[in-house]
Amino acid sequence: MSYVPYNKNAQAFFKQYQSLTFEQVHSDWLPQLDTKAGLALDVGAGSGRDALALAERGWDVVAVEPALALRRLGEAATAHCGIQWVDDSLPDLGEIRKLSYRFDLVLVSAVWMHLPPSSRERAFRILTELLAPSGLLVITLRHGPGDGERQFYEVSRAELDGYAKQRAVMPVPLAAGRRADQLNRDHVWWETAVYRLPDDGTGALPTLRHIIVNDNKSSTYKLGLLRTLVRIADSAPGLVLRRSDDWVDLPLGAIGLFWIMLYHPLVLRHQLRQAPGSRGLGFAGDDFYRL
Repeated sequence: MSYVPYNKNAQAFFKQYQSLTFEQVHSDWLPQLDTKAGLALDVGAGSGRDALALAERGWDVVAVEPALALRRLGEAATAHCGIQWVDDSLPDLGEIRKLSYRFDLVLVSAVWMHLPPSSRERAFRILTELLAPSGLLVITLRHGPGDGERQFYEVSRAELDGYAKQRAVMPVPLAAGRRADQLNRDHVWWETAVYRLPDDGTGALPTLRHIIVNDNKSSTYKLGLLRTLVRIADSAPGLVLRRSDDWVDLPLGAIGLFWIMLYHPLVLRHQLRQAPGSRGLGFAGDDFYRL
């Protein structure tokens, strides 16, 4: 897509976007927004209106805007809120993917109609890959003629539902369907598609941490877990789902696989014992010995 109109008319677009509130534009899906704030990605952030509204609700926000002039206006308008602005665009979102974040909310508002049909399946796949477990993907669809300067493509909810089925993300029913254009433009109307990524079990890591820290048994499994995590960090950093200054989220299944790879030869080949005696290891039952 071309960003020339958005750079050429940045002030006009900024004023137009700011003339509406976040609540006006997104009233149909706002009941689905978690009351507990998390990490949000605003793709095609424009003036920063939506990014700012999310930040004021307590969300940590990454705002993507490829049009330089419009992005500078958005950065200035949201400078007091600590929003992270990134020069990037669909379908690839290459800079965002380098961050290795996983988002609780991905908002793609008034963007999808700019994407040619040939790039949409890839764009949808990348957007879903950026979701955290139970994360929400919101895409607003513009229907109607263009303005003579920007290029719009035909879009449909059915197309998105097809991509969602392929990616195993769940459609979220909304009460509202077709919505009138808030700027009262003739023959322009909107609809919203919302999808949620099912929780695949990686949310169990806080429980695992609690066991490691608080368990009083005399055992070596805590050191075993630390060894496993260090090996993952050293040899497979791409497994990280999300990282911050305080936390790193990893798939629980990957931790189990690395643990088996590390300890299977020690226990079965070298007969490592957890403690003196012949009792063996508590975790090494029949299933373990069948590996």
